[in-house]
Amino acid sequence: MNAAMFINEEEVKSVLNWDDTLEATETALRATSERKSVQPPRVFAQIFNTPKWMIAMPGYLEDSRFGGWACKILSGNPQNVHSPTMSANIVLYDEDSGVLKAVLSAIEITSWRTAAASAVATKHLHVRTGKPQKILAIFGCGDQGKAHANCFYHCFNFEEIRLWNRTHQKAANLAAELNNKYHTLKFRAFEGNESCARDADVIVTATSPGPVPIVRSEWLKAGVHINAIGVVTSKGEDKRYELSAETYKNAAVYVDSWEGANKELTGLLEFGAEMKAEIGDVILGNVQSGNKDRSIFQSLGMAAEDCAMARLVYDLHKRKQTKVL
Repeated sequence: MNAAMFINEEEVKSVLNWDDTLEATETALRATSERKSVQPPRVFAQIFNTPKWMIAMPGYLEDSRFGGWACKILSGNPQNVHSPTMSANIVLYDEDSGVLKAVLSAIEITSWRTAAASAVATKHLHVRTGKPQKILAIFGCGDQGKAHANCFYHCFNFEEIRLWNRTHQKAANLAAELNNKYHTLKFRAFEGNESCARDADVIVTATSPGPVPIVRSEWLKAGVHINAIGVVTSKGEDKRYELSAETYKNAAVYVDSWEGANKELTGLLEFGAEMKAEIGDVILGNVQSGNKDRSIFQSLGMAAEDCAMARLVYDLHKRKQTKVL
């Protein structure tokens, strides 16, 4: 029996590419709506009365190319000073025997598959309906915001890509980095969140939500599509959202998985949000357009996506090793 391999973050980065990532992620979203995946709600563990935490996301995806049996485990301690505040690893098993095949570092995998899910949602909810794609606005310039900027630059042809961050210099630095990387002037840093949102055709919010929303409905144009990535919190009086209540009320809300949404997005119902369908059902053509011209993809992230990505990275890494030999 071959020993299980460990694929570290640098090895993951060396094989990742957007075309395969988009295909793997779209496969996972579609398979979820076809009931070809198993993914119970994620398990969250708080370590006593400390800020330390752990999340487990087990799942199985049935597919000839991207099928996988895996569990992603995330852990974090925001008090860490000399080590990362969060770590993520995916444990990948053989689809038939259940024998361990690999452990993969998953920080980069998570960023890429999350951005890819937003791109897939944007393609099916916005671009394919003939709506314009002139201005993209990205709120949040951390790892997720950067991954979305790279992914959307690869997938679409926006004339202007706006970047906003609570710390403006971070947005300015990312704009300069991406303009230099792609030899373009499309990326622009904005100081005001309202000016960043106005006239945008597509919006990505990838921030740490606070008690005051960063995007309001009255700033938005008709037909806008929003990919909301930041974690939604609704615990008693502690309510944290990236989008205002009116933004949710005035849009059709799509999710990656009903199972996850029914457990983790109950707070949106307090806003009067219409949770319309899974993105997978949109891909399959099972969803009729409604009377709301704005759309929101409320992204939670799924184990099925991690299964597909772990299988993809594992196969690409094995292929690369074979070529070297």
